[in-house]
Amino acid sequence: MDVFYEESAVNAGGTSEERKYNVMQVCSNIFLVLGLIMFVFFLMNMPFGAVTSEEAQAIKGLSIVVGILGATCLLTGVGLFFLKLRFNVSYDYSFVSGELRISKVFGVNRRKLLTRLDCQEVLQIGDTENASYERIKSDPMTKLVICTPNATPTGDKFFMYILVNENGKKLYVLECRETMLMHILKFARRSALESDYVMQEKKRKEV
Repeated sequence: MDVFYEESAVNAGGTSEERKYNVMQVCSNIFLVLGLIMFVFFLMNMPFGAVTSEEAQAIKGLSIVVGILGATCLLTGVGLFFLKLRFNVSYDYSFVSGELRISKVFGVNRRKLLTRLDCQEVLQIGDTENASYERIKSDPMTKLVICTPNATPTGDKFFMYILVNENGKKLYVLECRETMLMHILKFARRSALESDYVMQEKKRKEV
């Protein structure tokens, strides 16, 4: 029987992040449209070749100015397009019978699959608050991959790390509930769970 479990790490900034994303998107579209209009004007009116009359020279000068402004608008539009991707970012984690799929979501609809992790290939898994995480993270040969937009866990979630050998060692950090960890452990090696792991419910009672 297949096991399916899914969670999302949504930006705690919520409305503010969404507003920034939408503003960047609108501004990007405006600059791109203006840039294209100016570029078309430049191509249609720029006199190529020798220019003799004062009127033709004036048109050439105006076309050059419009062309520069058009190029500036296009570059600004492209810059804003990529800048908006820094806002309103969330992550989806989908667990399907031994495979964990991590996706990065931009805005609402744009999704990028980051990786597919085979749970049997997990070298170590645990809680980022434990000493095991700091020891692994300090290894210069290990690449840290943060898969959450938040600095602190929200709700009843915690920051879980997963160490895998994926073209070199990679240390993924997810913001999820302990249920995700339990599903992964059903398919991972027995030695994968860090030795100093403490159940989240017990940790909350001790606080």
